[in-house]
Amino acid sequence: MRHGEAVDGAPGGDGDRWLTSHGRQTTRAVAEHLARHMAPATVWTSPLVRAVQTAEILASAVGLQGSVEVLRELATGHDDAILQHVADFEGDGTLCLVGHEPTLSQLAVTLLGVRQWPGFKKSGVCCVRWHGSQDVRFEWLLLPRHLRVVTDLAAAT
Repeated sequence: MRHGEAVDGAPGGDGDRWLTSHGRQTTRAVAEHLARHMAPATVWTSPLVRAVQTAEILASAVGLQGSVEVLRELATGHDDAILQHVADFEGDGTLCLVGHEPTLSQLAVTLLGVRQWPGFKKSGVCCVRWHGSQDVRFEWLLLPRHLRVVTDLAAAT
């Protein structure tokens, strides 16, 4: 999941940018949709303010039992490290990563082995089924505008 819409600038710099009212509203709608259709059991987030706020909105909407965990690599774009964390994940249920562009798109391209990728809209979500690094499948892409779910990746690009 990509973080929601954030303010353009913050006194502390890029890492301190927070969600706008519109960003919170859109993220809440997406999170409520996920709560009804595929609630994550675990949420990992970038430590940047806008991603943490997005993850907290998601966690609240889905009634997450555990805490949101920070994964620094989601902010630094270290794909190999992120993929290693995912490969080592032993939790039950769905794992949701909350982060940024272009890192999330790079992960999707790497995991799915595709050349064409539409990118992540703010508050957008992609569902990928992972059964080990050799068995990864695209399931759907949730476009936040009108909460539209796309199941055909070719149609989304």
